[in-house]
Amino acid sequence: MSKQPVNRQWLLARRPEGAVKPCDFRYREGAIPTPSEGDVLLRTLYFGYDASQRIWLTEDGGYMPPIRIGEPMRAMGIGQVVESHDPAYAAGDLVEGFMSWQDYAIVRSDGPMPLRLLPKADYPLSWNLGVFGVGGLTAYFGVTDGLKVKPGDTVVVSAATGATGSLAGGIAKALGAKKVIGIAGGPEKCRWIVEKAGYDAAIDYQNENLDARLAELCPEGVDAYFDNVGGDMLDTLLLRMAPRGRVLICGAMSSGYTDVKLKGPSNYMRICTHMLTMQGILLFFYRDQLAEGAQQLGRWVAQGKLHVEENLFEGFEKAPELLPTMFSGKKPGKLLLKVADPT
Repeated sequence: MSKQPVNRQWLLARRPEGAVKPCDFRYREGAIPTPSEGDVLLRTLYFGYDASQRIWLTEDGGYMPPIRIGEPMRAMGIGQVVESHDPAYAAGDLVEGFMSWQDYAIVRSDGPMPLRLLPKADYPLSWNLGVFGVGGLTAYFGVTDGLKVKPGDTVVVSAATGATGSLAGGIAKALGAKKVIGIAGGPEKCRWIVEKAGYDAAIDYQNENLDARLAELCPEGVDAYFDNVGGDMLDTLLLRMAPRGRVLICGAMSSGYTDVKLKGPSNYMRICTHMLTMQGILLFFYRDQLAEGAQQLGRWVAQGKLHVEENLFEGFEKAPELLPTMFSGKKPGKLLLKVADPT
């Protein structure tokens, strides 16, 4: 008699206070869930890590419903269909979308983001969580639609080694930006930005004066700023924007995402005096254009205009210990955890 597979899970044990810690989660082995009408049962293959996961752990939840105590941690992931009660999916299909920290999960196609069928391709399956996933697509629509980067622009990107920031610079260069500058912490990351990610220059905010370096590198001002950090860094950039410059608010890494209430920039009147445009980005608003974005990203990757970097780990047991590294200086690129191989 064959042994029934176990559904390993990492559940939220308590709401984190301050920085998220591995002990905020607890391990459990449960039964494989039974799908109902409209449900798709998946076996998890990969988990992706995003800084926004931290805000889902707050009482408010940010732009998503909060994860409740005792529920599996939510994550973007890649899975293989085991059983489908949705005609759009069949057993064996590979898909990407909202999943959770467990071996088997029930998902639906009518959520805030589509459950995306993944094509057979000659690139690694995990790329569907990185360059062709949330990070890459946010960078794509942020640069092309939000910032409307055009030939001759001077572009600055903060958190430039992250899953989104590491691609935003290459996308800006592909669109003809004259100069693309990345901001990161430490000489190694700054070297990586220039040598691997295709940036023209890097600013080490930990060891250099940000304002002085911006004045040196952008004497005529910054035309487009892709902000992943917020806080004092955003305030400094507002004073260095060119007239009619554009600012895109993508994230607020400086806050640690421990609360949804953040203090706004003190230099916000610069928006008025320099006639700046500031807007946010949330990928949910582009759900009907994701395929178009992924296709263009694929063309740029094939042309060598975008560098793809993955920070890949293996082993279900590592799920909780990797999440805190999003805020404590992980390596460049998309942080991923491989749980299983497709059958």
